[in-house]
Amino acid sequence: MNKFKKIDSILYVEDEKAIQEELSDVLQYFCEELFLANNGENGLELYKKHNPSLIITDIQMPIMSGIELSKAIKELNPDVPIIFTTAFTDSKYMHEAISLQADGYVVKPIDLDLLEDTIHKCIKIYRLQEEITQKTKYELQEKDDLETILSTTKDGIAMLDLKSKYLYANESYQDMLGYSLSELKEQSYIADDDVKKREEFAEVFEKIINEGYINNFEKQHVRTDGRVITVSASAALMPDKNRILLATRDITKDIYTKNLLQEYLNLVDEHIITATTDLKGTITYASKAFWRITGYSQEELIGKLHSIVRHEDMPNEIYEEMWRMLQVDGKWIGELKNKKKNGDHYWVYAKIYPINDEYGKKIGYTAIHQNITDLKRVEELSVRDALTGIYNRRHFNEIFPKFINTARRKDEVISFAILDIDYFKQYNDTYGHQKGDEALVKVTNVINNSLHRSDDYFFRVGGEEFALLFKTSTKEQSKGFIQTILESVESLKIAHKQSTVSKYVTVSIGFVTVNAKAIKNGDSLYQQADALLYEAKHNGRNQVSYAKSKVKSE
Repeated sequence: MNKFKKIDSILYVEDEKAIQEELSDVLQYFCEELFLANNGENGLELYKKHNPSLIITDIQMPIMSGIELSKAIKELNPDVPIIFTTAFTDSKYMHEAISLQADGYVVKPIDLDLLEDTIHKCIKIYRLQEEITQKTKYELQEKDDLETILSTTKDGIAMLDLKSKYLYANESYQDMLGYSLSELKEQSYIADDDVKKREEFAEVFEKIINEGYINNFEKQHVRTDGRVITVSASAALMPDKNRILLATRDITKDIYTKNLLQEYLNLVDEHIITATTDLKGTITYASKAFWRITGYSQEELIGKLHSIVRHEDMPNEIYEEMWRMLQVDGKWIGELKNKKKNGDHYWVYAKIYPINDEYGKKIGYTAIHQNITDLKRVEELSVRDALTGIYNRRHFNEIFPKFINTARRKDEVISFAILDIDYFKQYNDTYGHQKGDEALVKVTNVINNSLHRSDDYFFRVGGEEFALLFKTSTKEQSKGFIQTILESVESLKIAHKQSTVSKYVTVSIGFVTVNAKAIKNGDSLYQQADALLYEAKHNGRNQVSYAKSKVKSE
């Protein structure tokens, strides 16, 4: 890494200790002395005390950000080179860093080769300033000339006459364009094959002559090797009013990096479903991908609560847990069912993180979503009964123990029922299997439509056997509900002439309501309900059999 002679000192400001320790070992190769700070305020104190030759600083830090630190240092010394380190995800600060026209910025995770190239460039700037300071003391006779060069030089310097002919160019300027001084003296600064561009720069020079200076204009040069570079230049009319001083920086890589960052931001906006909110959940930004999946326009989203896309199927407990996790752990990861503007739904795998300001204070949240709607559809197919559309035995085996354990932790009362269609074999034998399937669908629909809570579950666990699982406030309430289920099936009036208990299709039910803490395990609960179902059948069918009592259909 000792490609160039070391500079006197570097100030490195980084609030993440691990990154600072790793990069410190690298930075030692470039300087005689390395100063370290973990926030902008400490960095500014070190700068005032030691006046380092190069600044490398993170952008987003507590107490004082890298942006504020840069502005403060530039007020003290506008020529000191500053390199920003930043993260792709921090678009707000990246844009601000770009607008400051930093001497370089390196994206995290840091590419050491890119960092080395950027530091070499800044060392070159530093050497240039030393060179100008030394050379102009001996080569320029007038004090005003020396002060003008020292105040405007950033990278390469050149002197022109009023007709834009080169009079002088330092080595950095010659290296930048690939021409020797003698070759430059044979050229005109505003020479260009494009007539329009030539006229534009003629106007620039006229403005310099009339107003005395012009700052930060851009110009493209074609090097001797054919490569086109873009430079940022400032120009001033010398005190003798016969010469123009140019201070020039090669910003080709800077423009490339800026465009690359903008392309990345555009890709994020176009393809990543993301949104930011304030602390109250009000949307402050939504990507185009977010607009598309929700069906809302930007105007309809900005300023609205993020709950605008909340689906009513999602229980309150999910969101209560989300806010609790955001307060405790600072992030939340999980699956959400959301609602589009047109009422359709979609599923996302969501990651929510806090947004902090430059002082480390939380000011909002960023949510990044992955569309998993197709995955959830496949998942639904794997847990749904193909005929009736309700949950199948496989899903029952997965949900049943989890449901009991959750209720046990919360000390809740749960209700569990096993239902069987009475004389269903005889129904199939009489009316055929197609009619039997139609009867199954009608029975499941009337029962499923009576369930209204997100944690009410209805399963097909056998051919004509079903299971109901739900929570209730009281045992009496649950008994009334299960009696309604019994009656609603018979009220469908599906003719069944082979039944001995009714002229319509009916069901028998074994039903248990119990405090979850009293349940030994899922198998014991299932066996108890199954035994009660057998009892209901044995006692005449078309009835509910409870642990100690029976309720018959009227």
